[in-house]
Amino acid sequence: MISKIYHIVLLFVLLNVPLFLWAQETQVIGIEAKAKVSQGRIYLRWAPENAVSWQLANKYGYTIERFRIMQNGRLVDSPERKVLLPYALKPSPLENWEPYSDDDYVGVAAQAIYGESFEVEEPSATEMMRVINASRELENRFSFALYAADMSIKAAELSGLFVSDQEVYAGEKYVYKIYVSSPVATHVSDTASIYIGLADEVPLPQPFDVKVAFEDQVSVISWNAQIHQKVYNTYWVERSDDGTSFKSITDVPIVSTYQRNPSERIYKGDSLSANGIRYYYRVIGVDAFGFEGPPSEIVDGTGLPVFKIAPTIASHEISETQEVTLYWKVPQVDLSLLHSFSISRESGSTGFNAPIANDLPAKTRQFTDSLPHSSNYYIVTAHDDYGRKIASFPYMVQLDDSIPPSRPVGLKGSISDLGIVSLTWDENTESDLRGYKVYKSNYADEDGFIELPGQMVTQALVEDSIALDNLTEKIYYRVKAFDKRQNPSEFSDIIELKKPDLIPPVSPVFTNIKNDSLGILVQWENSPSEDMELQLLYRRAADQSDWELVYTQQDGFTFYLDEESEHNTRYAYTLIAVDDDGLESLPAKPVTMLRKKLNPYPSITSLNHVVDQEKKTIVLSWSYNQDDVVKYRLYKSVGDSALQLYKELPVAQSVSNQFVDQYTGDSQLAYSLQAVFESGEMSVLSKKLNVEL
Repeated sequence: MISKIYHIVLLFVLLNVPLFLWAQETQVIGIEAKAKVSQGRIYLRWAPENAVSWQLANKYGYTIERFRIMQNGRLVDSPERKVLLPYALKPSPLENWEPYSDDDYVGVAAQAIYGESFEVEEPSATEMMRVINASRELENRFSFALYAADMSIKAAELSGLFVSDQEVYAGEKYVYKIYVSSPVATHVSDTASIYIGLADEVPLPQPFDVKVAFEDQVSVISWNAQIHQKVYNTYWVERSDDGTSFKSITDVPIVSTYQRNPSERIYKGDSLSANGIRYYYRVIGVDAFGFEGPPSEIVDGTGLPVFKIAPTIASHEISETQEVTLYWKVPQVDLSLLHSFSISRESGSTGFNAPIANDLPAKTRQFTDSLPHSSNYYIVTAHDDYGRKIASFPYMVQLDDSIPPSRPVGLKGSISDLGIVSLTWDENTESDLRGYKVYKSNYADEDGFIELPGQMVTQALVEDSIALDNLTEKIYYRVKAFDKRQNPSEFSDIIELKKPDLIPPVSPVFTNIKNDSLGILVQWENSPSEDMELQLLYRRAADQSDWELVYTQQDGFTFYLDEESEHNTRYAYTLIAVDDDGLESLPAKPVTMLRKKLNPYPSITSLNHVVDQEKKTIVLSWSYNQDDVVKYRLYKSVGDSALQLYKELPVAQSVSNQFVDQYTGDSQLAYSLQAVFESGEMSVLSKKLNVEL
């Protein structure tokens, strides 16, 4: 036990950790240091904390001591002390800097240390201003000197801020102490201490997430600077014409500006001699000790001519059959890069998803939408030969609409013992549906209904809270639907609900609900009740009237991942807190989510073919083990052309999963198959089947 205490106290002393604190009026010369292990050596870098400390250190020099603390993996009883240099390490004499004058950072450090003046003197400056300017000059010298040392290890070495130790051995650990031997009584040097050994060597990482973007004879290389901000000070960006021989695009390394710029990435532009030539780039990091890390992954690409064709929707026409024809124009510029147009439509609820028209020829300037919604926003997008695109501003078209939605049906409801009314009904199918309003009354008389407060609900589900401590035993509800033109439907049938005879108490609050790759993720804040013992999470699908208990929370977790949710099914969730007396809170206001899995239907992997040269036919066959398939979409390409929709094969016509296609002598054909399901969803396209004739 005594030996252990001795070693702990000894380590505190060597690391310069004070065991007692007392007040002092002397100024401390602060020093910060770092170390690195590489190829059997230990490298030390340090810097004073302020300009005054730097000035004194340059005058009196640094002393570097080494203590061997461990040998053969065990603490030594008497640490061996060694002074690495027989003299105080100061900035090297000016004549020693001249052979390295090609290094700009060496020149900056030399000017900061030995230059005549950094001061900007004002002719009419007062004595006080001269004092201030002198102080600023010292700060400028200090800042430039440390910056140069960070950017160039040779500048650090000549500045007396770097040393390497090669008399180190495996299985040993050392404490290095760096301090300034100042004879000035009012300036006491702090000691920077580092505990390190050869076993602490860490390989340098590759620069992360390197990307390159190309434009007209310009490329912009970028990479993630945040992840290695404590590793690398500077970077080299190298370019190659053949992917093998690389050369830096700059004469000096690129400074990591992460501390000055909160962006996660560093960007560097490069001028290209011409478009169409493939260039390769990689990034190499340089740490504070001048060591280069491994090159990043190589990224490549070619310069692209400028694409500036921005379409503008100029006008539209609405036919007697409610078809919308759009007309657009493009700037009077070179159209050689224009490849095609696409049209997207947004109805106000679905957003701009898949285009309603693709690959319209470059000469096209109009398009007719035969199935528009009552309210539409259109976007025309121009595409070039390189996959770039420019979209127009949204353009709104509204159709005349005086037809109201159908009356809601299937109204169901229940009242919990806490006075929470849960109402559901069948969702309307109108594409221009805006939402629903719910009305309630204490009496069956149709004239006594009042609208529930709050915004119009957009789903066929609503929760309402009622008072249970009044004289009425029943409550009545009915629902009305509205379209986007505010056309109201007729009222639904009235539903009568009997109130429970208990008075409810308190409830948790949902904070978020979202689709996760594994299920529906529900998050909440716990009930604030101090006597809360557990919380019950309930779920129900849109076509269910009863809640299902899916999770009992008795720990601190405030989230639940519902992995049992089914694809394309809407679920509602509510949460109830239970106290230690068994009393239940009011259910939390329900949240709902339509479960959507990513790529729920796989591609067809068994597409095969047989060529009959005599009959000039190709027999395609496949198998697909999925339910609810209503048809197959067959895509075909001839020669080098792109795949296009060729046939739609209803399941009734493709029970044998075969299709016979005629050909006329084309040398190469390709096919791809896609399944379409009853829900309207589609599988991923099958792998392209190439047919050589």
